[in-house]
This record gives sequence, structure tokens and C-alpha cells, in this order.
Amino acid sequence: MASLLTLTARRAPLRLGRAVTSVSSQIRNISSSPIDHDQKELQSLARTFADNEFAPKMQEWDEKQYFPVDVLRKGAELGFGGLYTREDVGGSGLGRLDTSVIFEALSTGCVSTTAYISIHK
Repeated sequence: MASLLTLTARRAPLRLGRAVTSVSSQIRNISSSPIDHDQKELQSLARTFADNEFAPKMQEWDEKQYFPVDVLRKGAELGFGGLYTREDVGGSGLGRLDTSVIFEALSTGCVSTTAYISIHK
């Protein structure tokens, strides 16, 4: 009798193959979709914030191992906190494409800080 571990291991490549196919088709759809007017505004806001708040300080933050709580608070005031969180509980309630546009723009200023924002709900 096969163990659960053996059965899981045998099925993993199949699941992985389906997941990769699903993800790659989603990526293809996102990257080939033009962004709308609202998304361009989000992109511009995020890019300006990244240029003014992240980019000038990111090297110093890395060298000093500083976590920029003050800058994250400024970003939260602009709506960059709780991006995936529903509006009825205080979040922005944005979809994946909207947040991808924001994260891409923010990452031009500081990738590691943007990564934190992307995992902080």
C-alpha cells in the first residue's frame, strides 16, 4: 500500500505542470493587457512616490539595515497599505492587475521595500 507521501510525490509533477501552465497564461494575459486610465494614474502616483521617497534613500537603508517605517506610513496615507484588503475593513480593495501596476512602479525606487509592501496585507 502506497503511503500518502508517495502518492503526493507522484501527483506533484502533474499539479506543478498545471500550476505553471495556469500561471504562465495569467502572466501572458496581464502583460499583454493595456492598462486603463485609472491604472495609469495609480502607476504615476506610485512612480512619483518611489522617485521621491524610495530612490534617494534606498542605498542608505540597505547599508544601515534601516527599516523605513516613516516612509511606509507616508505610503499608507496615499493608499499603498492594505492593497489586497477589502475596502469594508479599511483596505484599498484593489485587484491583482492594479496592485501589479503599483508594485512595478514602486520597485523602481526600492525593490526590498516594495517586496515588504506586497506581502503586508
